[in-house]
Amino acid sequence: MAEIDGEWFHNQLDGRGQSLRALARHLGKDASAVSRTFSGKRRMTMEEAVEIAVFLGVSVSEVIHHAGIAGRIGTTSEGEGPGQKILLSAVIGDDGEVRALSEPQPLPQAVLDKAQLSIGASRNRRIIAAEVRASSGPLSIWDDAVLLFAPADGIEPGAIGALSICGLAGGRQILARLDRARKTGEARVVTPAGKIEDVVLVAATPVLAVVP
Repeated sequence: MAEIDGEWFHNQLDGRGQSLRALARHLGKDASAVSRTFSGKRRMTMEEAVEIAVFLGVSVSEVIHHAGIAGRIGTTSEGEGPGQKILLSAVIGDDGEVRALSEPQPLPQAVLDKAQLSIGASRNRRIIAAEVRASSGPLSIWDDAVLLFAPADGIEPGAIGALSICGLAGGRQILARLDRARKTGEARVVTPAGKIEDVVLVAATPVLAVVP
């Protein structure tokens, strides 16, 4: 892994009149953990890169570049090894709602080549993609970006505290940060607009990567 450009992150915070503590609160982490990340003593996760991009108002790709995160998506749509296509199976609108496409299509390899983080432990799982189509609102900074995730039948532990694809009772799917969830399905999510909502979850899976 390349070294993180900690100075860039500190300059971005200073230029916006923000502090490391404020960023830590946004991430839901201790300031010491964020400090270790910027000093290269702790690896930045993809979820953190996404949240930092939102906090700083910059693109995810820019955060990834200065974080020194390297890697390449080499996962297939069927979990059989590299070379197969990941299917673009849904779109995400201004409201954060995930809507399935009637005819999923393989993502071009050029799009996958932009990914800067390995799927890692999920490489043997089926991975699908959803494209953000947001002309307004908080998701507009990600317009045309592609989110990769592994479909789940239940609530994955890794989704707690992470930006996730959340399946709600009634059949809706939304993109939100899953704040907390109970075994009975009651959960609290934070929408892209920052609204806190109490929902009943059927499934939740974390976003594995964002391809600008």
